Amino acid sequence: MSGDGEHAGAESPGGVQGASPGPDQWRAGDEPAGQDGERRSGRDSGKDAEGETGPDGAPDRADEAERAERRDRQEERFREATGDPLADSGVPGEARAAARVQRAAQARFDIRGNSSVFDRTSFDRAHFGDVYIGARDTAAPVFGDVPEDELDRLRQVYRAPAGYPTLKRVLRARRVLVLGGPPGTGRLTTGLCLLDEVTTAVRDTASGAGEPVPEAAEADGRRGTGVLTRGRVTRLAPSDLRLLSADPGAVASGVLDGGGLLAQLPENAGDFAPPQELHLDALAARLAAKGSYAVLVVSPSSPAGHLLAGRYGLACPPAPAGELLEWQLVRHLADCPDPDALGRGEQILKHPLFLDALGILPEALRPSETELVAERVARHVRGELSRDALLDACGRIARRQAREWFTGTADPLPPAPEPGPAGADGPVDTAAPRVREASFRIALAVLDGEAVSSVADAAELLAQQILAVRTPGRAHGRPVFAEDLEGLLAACRAEVRTAEEESVGGVPVPVRTVAYRGTALAGSVLAEVWHRHHAARGPVARWLRDLAVDPRPQVWVRAAVVAGELATADLGYGFAELIRPLSVAKDTRRRFFAATALSQAAGREPYRSAVRGVVTDWADAPVPALRWTAALALGSGRIVDDTRQAMELLCRIGGRDEGAQALVASYGATRLVAGSRAGEAATVLREWSEYGSAEQLNLAMLCAVRLFCARTDDMWQAEESDGPGAPPADAATSVPASVSRVWGPGGVRLAGRMPGQPGGAGQHARTGLDERPPVPRASVEVTDAELARRAHWPLVPAVAVAVESAAEPLADLLWRSLANRLSHEAATEGLATWLRAAEADAVVPGRAGRTYVFEQAAGEGPADGTAGRPGEILQALLWLLPRMIRDRRDAERLRWLLRLLVDAPEEPMTAAFARHVVAAMAAAGRGRSGRGEEQR
Repeated sequence: MSGDGEHAGAESPGGVQGASPGPDQWRAGDEPAGQDGERRSGRDSGKDAEGETGPDGAPDRADEAERAERRDRQEERFREATGDPLADSGVPGEARAAARVQRAAQARFDIRGNSSVFDRTSFDRAHFGDVYIGARDTAAPVFGDVPEDELDRLRQVYRAPAGYPTLKRVLRARRVLVLGGPPGTGRLTTGLCLLDEVTTAVRDTASGAGEPVPEAAEADGRRGTGVLTRGRVTRLAPSDLRLLSADPGAVASGVLDGGGLLAQLPENAGDFAPPQELHLDALAARLAAKGSYAVLVVSPSSPAGHLLAGRYGLACPPAPAGELLEWQLVRHLADCPDPDALGRGEQILKHPLFLDALGILPEALRPSETELVAERVARHVRGELSRDALLDACGRIARRQAREWFTGTADPLPPAPEPGPAGADGPVDTAAPRVREASFRIALAVLDGEAVSSVADAAELLAQQILAVRTPGRAHGRPVFAEDLEGLLAACRAEVRTAEEESVGGVPVPVRTVAYRGTALAGSVLAEVWHRHHAARGPVARWLRDLAVDPRPQVWVRAAVVAGELATADLGYGFAELIRPLSVAKDTRRRFFAATALSQAAGREPYRSAVRGVVTDWADAPVPALRWTAALALGSGRIVDDTRQAMELLCRIGGRDEGAQALVASYGATRLVAGSRAGEAATVLREWSEYGSAEQLNLAMLCAVRLFCARTDDMWQAEESDGPGAPPADAATSVPASVSRVWGPGGVRLAGRMPGQPGGAGQHARTGLDERPPVPRASVEVTDAELARRAHWPLVPAVAVAVESAAEPLADLLWRSLANRLSHEAATEGLATWLRAAEADAVVPGRAGRTYVFEQAAGEGPADGTAGRPGEILQALLWLLPRMIRDRRDAERLRWLLRLLVDAPEEPMTAAFARHVVAAMAAAGRGRSGRGEEQR
């Protein structure tokens, strides 16, 4: 079989290279094939393994050579079946990494609001203001004299953050402090409290406040506005901020002797020329002569953000949100007659439902948000607010923050500059820093929790897309050595963490990651951008399609999951822009992206029905790339509820065009076995291996080889819930939370199996082609929990233990692959990986040399059923292997494989372990007589 024809989406040029073997070809050849033939009698038994004879009675050597070449190609297919559908990407193990990232992405991606991350409900303004305590969300800023009663109130309620004494010391020493922080973090209130403390000496002499200050003269002779009023603490009017660089002396002259000045510098450049450090030097000198002080509040991303790197600049430390929230709750419940009110309020603040609805870490709340939360909780404790209203009010905080970030009610993004004359360089977009900040927020929403480098690279790609739309015709370079990561993280309410990543070789290595400080912020950002800013859809859609070719699974898989969610917000647009163009791409990673997006979009109705119709059509499409994408999407198990129908669609894909896409079809079918559908899917594959058509038999054996060679985390995806339309879980496999796990034969934990229940799945022989015994679907919750803790196991032992109904059909299917001439070599290699995994898991940690759990004295090892105890894989293997040994030839094959592993030149297996396996098989009564002889 040609890998190019498989992965490039092209029709197979020849007729025989990828041909599916017929039933006669499965039985032709060596002795094991005779075993298979015993259960497949009556089908083309007249053909001889030595080939047909020519007219003169002599063998036709040309036909024999052709059959030998075809047989070699068929055997090569089974060797290829151990690989993944992304093998041509040049990244080893990319499919396993993609599966792991998809599990993490689906678990992290928060679904809110009518079963969707996107809530279309309109709500009020999102500007929170900058007041630390008692923020007035709709009041205009106060200019001029700050009232003494406001300073008195702040003095009583302000809670100083860590680092506040440093701010006060710097302000006293240098007279000017540039205080940096994003809007809403309490920076203005901190500045007011600093000035209130350093100007206490003139508190009693503030009667002169309000005296007018002579206006400063302009350079052209016109009179300027100057400082509006003079008080102990004053604020500089926005129209006079230019005086900080034009005439620092005029600014200082408007400050009361011994008083303080607070100025908030603008977010956008506009006509404002930010002051330089030399201007601040002049201002500090004039203030020192008067014994006065000044605090300038700036944002890290504003034109004046460079001042934070100078000697006057310091970042405003975050407010102690936890302490502040508790204090606010005490304040709001101070007049409540119920003595238990405060205790109930504190319990609400820690309740999982409340924390989930809030979606922002309590310690990451901003000052105005802590007052809002405390006020709503106090009203709920008093009985004035229902629980649903409380949770809804808390859930709006993240959405209002996203609205503020992108709508910019307080400080909107300036329009793009007008294009220059023909032939001239395009204009410079002065809003490029703000665009990059917005792009970082969107990229972080898509890649929340991934490496800092991944998020930064993706953010720059998106910024280039947006800037190209704002100012077309101009090349936009990337700033170098001009990044302020700390300021950017603060503005985005994000933080850097240390985590582990398996991007290279499947080995966990430490990496710096970045994530929002709350699960609700990512979904809120995406909802805001996609629903309220239609002009941004084009750049975002093109950007997501570009991420599909990123070689890092942490990037393209996360982007695919988000693309699927965005598609459900506007299915027509999302399908046309995000899914359909990639589903016919030549690159396999792009098609994998499209299949992952389809799977995500099918997570709920009515989108599941629409996606099901598309995938069903693609399964019979004349374009091979569409069939390839459909095969991967069907393997997710989220699109077609009927497992047998999904398997039949996969068989049609794999059997078409002489089996050109049999490998990707087997990959999709194997993924169906790795979950709650395992019993159903394994039963279908066993039926096909017994009396299926040539195409069904081909797919069943390819799946068997994949099952032998796959690890659980290669294929398994968390299913979250049974979903609409799925059959109810059978009582035998659905375990209530109150029922603890029990240990089955050989000490193996069997999910949902009560003591005394038989280990088999019941009678599996069919008396007619139309008689299909019902196969129970396992509980999704139980299956996900059991497979999650066995992610490092070989797939089949993990599934057999987790899903009871899958054990017998899987054992039967794998026995047939071991007994078959075409698949037995690849299947035997897979069995060897099981034995090596069991040996490694059975080693007792912390012992000198290599000591196995079965060599310990009785009672020495752990007696509880805790997860991850040594020897679990070995126990499961010794429980499953007897079901795959039918007669002496099977037992001899196992002994031969063990001898081969013991004599291996590299990393040989110990003879003690091999003897233990052989003894366990003999003790089970399988090694000598075999199951078939027992039954007879």
